[in-house]
Amino acid sequence: MIYQVRLMKGLFTPERSRYKLQDAEAVTHIGRNIVILYVASLLLFCLYGFLGIGSESFSKELVGVGESEFEMGKLLILAGNAVAGLLYPTIYLFLIALFVWALTDIAYLKILIVQMIIFIVQLLEKVLLLPFFVYMDINHDANPFSLGVISQYLVSQEYVIHLFSEITIFQVLVIAIQYYYLKKMTERNTYALLAVIVLSYIAIWLLNALLAYVKVSVFV
Repeated sequence: MIYQVRLMKGLFTPERSRYKLQDAEAVTHIGRNIVILYVASLLLFCLYGFLGIGSESFSKELVGVGESEFEMGKLLILAGNAVAGLLYPTIYLFLIALFVWALTDIAYLKILIVQMIIFIVQLLEKVLLLPFFVYMDINHDANPFSLGVISQYLVSQEYVIHLFSEITIFQVLVIAIQYYYLKKMTERNTYALLAVIVLSYIAIWLLNALLAYVKVSVFV
């Protein structure tokens, strides 16, 4: 059976897509869809940079500087976001797929296709957060879809707040979809598979929280 990569169908008709992917002997249209995801991520991150989202602490450093330094600072923010827009799909598509592949008996290509499907959810989360960041002027720790808001009432440690702000309903949905797809593709214990998937995202959350913590520490 030949599996044609159709990301939206994979997201909204998972049962049918999982059945086809599970029995697939060949895959088509994977390269084109990877390019689309990279372009979408790059544009979205550049939009974040253009709007100054996530760079508030760095933007404070531009107050009072000359016009040329100010323009250079804006370019640096855009360039940083462009790099992040390329790293983001690389980590979520290829590195997580590599981690899961190394610890399971599932083919790497099939894991990668599942990552591509759920990456749409990752991008959708960022799109839905845009109006909150722009019109409500909140930061990432106040993400209304995350545990970040609650954690601010319970703890004062900045790193812990960053960590909880990474845990969102979208991340839970991503893990659930990934587990739904992959549990039929392995002959090993499905609880072990779930543990591998959850561990991969915990590692990403810890890293993102550390990067946010370091960024704040450096520029504030």
